[in-house]
Amino acid sequence: MERNLEIITAKLNPAQKKAVETLDGPLLCLAGAGSGKTGVLTRRVANLIATGRAAPEEILAVTFTNKAAREMESRIFKLLADIGIPVREPLWISTFHSFCTRVLRNHIELLDYKKFFTIYDDSDQLSQIKKVMAALQINEKTSPAKSYRNRINSAKMLGLGPTEVEKSTHLFLDAKSIEVYRMYEQEMKKANALDFGDLLMKVHELFRMYPAVLEEYQNQFKYVMVDEYQDTNHIQYLLVKMLAQKNRNLCVVGDEDQSIYSWRGADIRNILDFEKDFPEAQTIKLEENYRSTQNIVKAATAVIKHNTQRKDKTLFTSNPPGDLIQVREERSEYDEARFIAKKILGMVNEGEGALSDFAIFYRTNAQSRVLEEQLRTNSIPHQLVGGVRFYERMEIKDVLCYMKLSVNPADDMAFKRIVNVPTRGIGKTTLDRLEELSIEKKLSLLETTQWAVLNREFNAGTTSKLRVFLDLITDMQAHVHDYNMVEFYQLLLDKTGYLQKLKVENSVESEARIENLEELSNALMQFTKERQDATMQDFLEEMALVSDVDAMNDEQNGVTLMTLHVSKGLEYPYVFVVGMEENLFPSNRGDDDDEESELEEERRLAYVGMTRARQKLFLTYARSRKVWGQEQYNPPSRFLKEIPNELVNFTTSFETPKFVSKYSNSSSTPSKPIRKYDEDESQSFPDYEGQSSSEYQKGMKVRHPTFGAGTIFQVEGVGDQTKVSVLFSDQTIKKFVAKYARLERF
Repeated sequence: MERNLEIITAKLNPAQKKAVETLDGPLLCLAGAGSGKTGVLTRRVANLIATGRAAPEEILAVTFTNKAAREMESRIFKLLADIGIPVREPLWISTFHSFCTRVLRNHIELLDYKKFFTIYDDSDQLSQIKKVMAALQINEKTSPAKSYRNRINSAKMLGLGPTEVEKSTHLFLDAKSIEVYRMYEQEMKKANALDFGDLLMKVHELFRMYPAVLEEYQNQFKYVMVDEYQDTNHIQYLLVKMLAQKNRNLCVVGDEDQSIYSWRGADIRNILDFEKDFPEAQTIKLEENYRSTQNIVKAATAVIKHNTQRKDKTLFTSNPPGDLIQVREERSEYDEARFIAKKILGMVNEGEGALSDFAIFYRTNAQSRVLEEQLRTNSIPHQLVGGVRFYERMEIKDVLCYMKLSVNPADDMAFKRIVNVPTRGIGKTTLDRLEELSIEKKLSLLETTQWAVLNREFNAGTTSKLRVFLDLITDMQAHVHDYNMVEFYQLLLDKTGYLQKLKVENSVESEARIENLEELSNALMQFTKERQDATMQDFLEEMALVSDVDAMNDEQNGVTLMTLHVSKGLEYPYVFVVGMEENLFPSNRGDDDDEESELEEERRLAYVGMTRARQKLFLTYARSRKVWGQEQYNPPSRFLKEIPNELVNFTTSFETPKFVSKYSNSSSTPSKPIRKYDEDESQSFPDYEGQSSSEYQKGMKVRHPTFGAGTIFQVEGVGDQTKVSVLFSDQTIKKFVAKYARLERF
């Protein structure tokens, strides 16, 4: 036994070893960035099994991506094999959504759903909401469907159904939103479908309605572990508390400094208040970083220490000091992208890493376009993570919907997508009438179509077309269980004529779609190879839960581009964080009561981005950037100012940097602090020729109805074409067409 423990805890530092050996009772493990938390979690599971505290099936470990779950399971199998304890059955290591799906597969009939339910993705959910809005005669132009979706999802994150929302003091929804929510739930039930929020909410409902089912899982899972606990939302928090309530052997691992998902319901209080929920809890801090150089760790630590919503811990590392943080100033976003492309090519050509060692992070998805253009121009291979994912491409969604309808005839969203794909002459008027009848008769669209054909609701031509479609779906449903998945897929493509239609089209686009359909065939083949008893239902379920990070190609030799939010949990030798400007990063915040907490989350996002880098970190910004077609001038991000001077090497493409200020114009260690704009800042900008002799003059004080008081520092053009650039008191510069700007002189 002691020998096993030695192998399991080999090469761990004292804090890590203590976390692995502390098995009973509640445990809060505060794991700083790069502190080896995955290793601690996997070794802790292995220790539970090796000591006989729990059998493999008696341990539940929850993390936030399928990729992380697979990595943990692989490591645990290897650890146990090393000490002669082979485990052959799959472990309960999964995401919250996958775990809940597994529970619902066994018990959803208790909630009056059929066993073979469909999981709706975001676009399916939006289509369902639009259908409800049409039935309620709500104008989508004045009330966007996405707004209703956001409100419904917010309610589900809190575990509130339509009736609970009406009584809630935590969330206010207006009467119309509650009406949409209520009818949406009815339509989802009719379609035998669940959205992502439902997967968690229905398990919570199941546990509350059937205490015996909850007790069954409490008895099964003697030990519960949750990774990335700072990212849990309220419904996840409730589920974890329920599951751990009986045995109280709950270990949560996380870092409040990396809590960056409040916009999707994550509640930082879950980790900050863990000791209040479990007063007997032990707390262990993992503060040694094994990933990054000393300078990167010191810089990131200096930034995050400006936050107040955090525990008392300090990241440190025994790694070498490494290079200084490279801060680069460029003229525009195009120059910024050119600098990055040139820098990557230069480093690779000098033998400093492969292209796959480089990652570029940005605050918003829109920033990727200019970066992609420059990478393409320089023939630099790259992959965009978080763009249009494979399973969201048109042809893939089409054939997946055929599969869904074959398994779940009540899936109205699948029906709507494929009823006229490939084109079979069933138009919008027919579909609108079918939807009206569906709501009126409380039937699924497929059942409604069957009724309409039998009762000759439409003319002979339309009825004939609908009958052909019904025969096709009936045929598919009859064969879905007779073939393996790959064979059924080929049958589907053949009977629907989908592949033949693309071949006849014979275009570059149709060729690309055919290649994607071939790739789906490969995915099905791989799925059946890895899971001998896999069903079509299992495949559709797993595809619905694939995340951006899960879809990454780790073997591609190219630069990786992604938002800072997606970067969490990843690491690269060389990292560029771009667009380090006020109002972009940190993003433009409102003047509401949450302003300070939003700023702290933006700072946590900066901390996450910085700590992804192992060897070199580049932070770049531009003097000007186009926003909605207009030049916008923003000062450098405050996060740059929070990095100590001695850790930074500042360079600029300008001979005499005027815009920035913390850094001198040499490439040596900077000594000047970034100075803020003052009233004379306009003198730093060149006096352009051709300046208008209009009523607006450089240096004039003006007030804008939205942005407040400011100073004009530049005037361009004449007459109706006059444009003025105004420096406002929050240090931002905005350019207006003077004629429409409603500027007031004072």
